[in-house]
Amino acid sequence: MYILALEFSTSAVKVTLFSQEKGIIKNLSKNYDDTIGNMERQSAEELYKFLIKTAAKLINGFTKAEKNKIELITLVSTWHSFLVLDQDRKPITDILTWADTSAGETVLKYRENKKISQTVYQKTGCPVHSIYPLWKFIHLDKSSLKFERLSISSKPEYIFEKLTKRRAISLASASGTGLFNINNLNWDQDILDFAGLSSEQLSPLKEYDFRASLSKKAAQKLDLKSGLPVLLPGPDGAFNQIAAGGLKSKIMTLSVGTSGALRVTSDKAKIPDQPSTWCYYGAEGKRIVGAATSGAGNCTQWFKKKIKENNSNFAELEKSIEDLNKKEAPIFLPFIYGERCPGWQDKRKAQFCEIKGSHFSADLYYAVLEGVLFNLYQSYLIIEEMGLKPEKIRISGGITNSEKWLQMAADIFGRKLIVSNFKDSSTMGSIILGLNALGLIDKLSDYQPEEGKVIDFNSDRHQFYQSRFEKYKYWYQKTI
Repeated sequence: MYILALEFSTSAVKVTLFSQEKGIIKNLSKNYDDTIGNMERQSAEELYKFLIKTAAKLINGFTKAEKNKIELITLVSTWHSFLVLDQDRKPITDILTWADTSAGETVLKYRENKKISQTVYQKTGCPVHSIYPLWKFIHLDKSSLKFERLSISSKPEYIFEKLTKRRAISLASASGTGLFNINNLNWDQDILDFAGLSSEQLSPLKEYDFRASLSKKAAQKLDLKSGLPVLLPGPDGAFNQIAAGGLKSKIMTLSVGTSGALRVTSDKAKIPDQPSTWCYYGAEGKRIVGAATSGAGNCTQWFKKKIKENNSNFAELEKSIEDLNKKEAPIFLPFIYGERCPGWQDKRKAQFCEIKGSHFSADLYYAVLEGVLFNLYQSYLIIEEMGLKPEKIRISGGITNSEKWLQMAADIFGRKLIVSNFKDSSTMGSIILGLNALGLIDKLSDYQPEEGKVIDFNSDRHQFYQSRFEKYKYWYQKTI
């Protein structure tokens, strides 16, 4: 029995063929090309073509008999995206990703209204911020649109609809829209009225195990049998939590990929009085409390491309920081793509602070690595204060390719970090959901992965980073 897992993230498509007996048989990852767009805006139709082309490339390497062993297709995408479809279900906007902050000025007006800000946050678990579809919709210029005939969609919804001709959105994906009540797990009528939307313009809500049949047209493109079940797509963050065994309480996942995130499971919604963390739906009735940062691996990519002008690779950059006087390094505020947790300032800018004439590019690169982790650590301390201190922290994402950055993370957090054994944790989470949907795993919350490598922290280095973190907090407050 095989499962075909398709992940379409912020910057790439990942296709994985999984066997119940053998595990991962083959996978293929391809970064998006220029036809799709950029990190902020992407063409829905070109994205679908790219996904099909990449999946077909992997599938075509197998015999007909092997293809016929595929019993389920699983899908995973990002948690927040926004797309408008016309009455014929055709896109009339690009997909606006979480990285799009064009609604920032509109959002600021509503964020300053404490009554609106608090009401939305307490109902939805989503702070007032431009990553959420609610605010992208409110910001949208509707003057030329007959909006009552249009529908709101997203990257995962659109791909699911193209593959199956069915409209649906998972509870988990819906919980990241700002339109969904995290307490009663339904579209929030008060917020729909506030936005000028009706529930008919949104997809029907479904649990994570909902599936629909692969259409004849899509099956032909993929050279697979039509009618193959396609599992409803869910968000990468929730699937990462599942792959880490994090539906059990007291297990935190720490992801440092393109962006960063911390997540821990709660039996009920937990929302602080003041907006700082978020609270979304996971699975099996459980909520996920967490924090997300917009600056992580994208900051290191920016440094490599823009500061070093692609004249150094990451191995060379890491080697360059070995003998630095780290005590005198600059402080970096990693808000190149705005701020999410903890301050939720859409238009906040990144900054290097305390730069001296003696600093080289290596000093700046070190500050970037450190600043990304300080932003996450700052958010971690808030989650601790909410009474959700984890017993274990499992780390995944691009950071696992860097021994130095991993060690820095353990030293900054002052915690042992367990490295994920999965190269693509979100994809693996979707496969685990697939096994559950096929009746091969009883309860998602009972799943526990094999323990990976443990990165222990050094107490002296932790104390050093505590003093550096005080500087970070000083400049964080000074530059608000």
